[in-house]
This record gives sequence, C-alpha cells and structure tokens, in this order.
Amino acid sequence: MTAVIPSISHVEWLVTDLTRSVAFLQGLFGWEFTVYSRHYRLYTPAQGTAVGLLEVAQVVPSQATLVHVQIQNLAQSLQTAVTLGAKIATPPTVVPGHGRYAQVTDPDGNLIGLFEADLTV
Repeated sequence: MTAVIPSISHVEWLVTDLTRSVAFLQGLFGWEFTVYSRHYRLYTPAQGTAVGLLEVAQVVPSQATLVHVQIQNLAQSLQTAVTLGAKIATPPTVVPGHGRYAQVTDPDGNLIGLFEADLTV
C-alpha cells in the first residue's frame, strides 16, 4: 500500500438553502455542483480541493476556519459577491509581496476569503 501524504480532501460548508447557496457559488466562482443526495451537493474541480454543501436546519457562522478562494480580479469578485447577496466583512487588504484579499459573508453568514495573487504589491 502506498503511503498517503495528508492533504485537504474537501471543504464542507453548512447551508440552510441548497438552491440559494449553489446559485451564489455558481454566480461568484462558476462552480458546477453534482447532486449527491437530497441535502448534499459537491463541486469537484479537475485539480484542487472539492467543496461540499450540506443543507442543515440552522447555521451558526464560525471564524474558527476560513477558506480563501484564489480569484483573478478582487474588485470584480467583490462586486459580483455583493450583487449575489454577500456582505463585505473585510475590505480589500494588501499582503505585501503576495497580493490582496478581502472577506465576504455568504447568504448564510459563512465567511469566505477572496485572494488575488500579485507579487508586485
């Protein structure tokens, strides 16, 4: 048996409305989700980490774990997120030598980081 190097297999968000959350993430990132069950959807990219959506009765947002999604244009992604119902939690912030990030809350209040790489800042 080949040894497995521990890595993140998938990230799972708890949501109260699968239809709304799928529409939000499709609109913001272009992700296409597969129906796995009545209460579960999964986005599986060709490369990278999968994202699962688990529908629950109530979500208690947490800041214990924060997922950052690398995007191409931070300003454009923030505008799209707000149009889709997100709220800006942290405005664009420069990370010297790496790029810029901001944080938004999705319709359930989950915090999502957006990161634009730019080594020139």
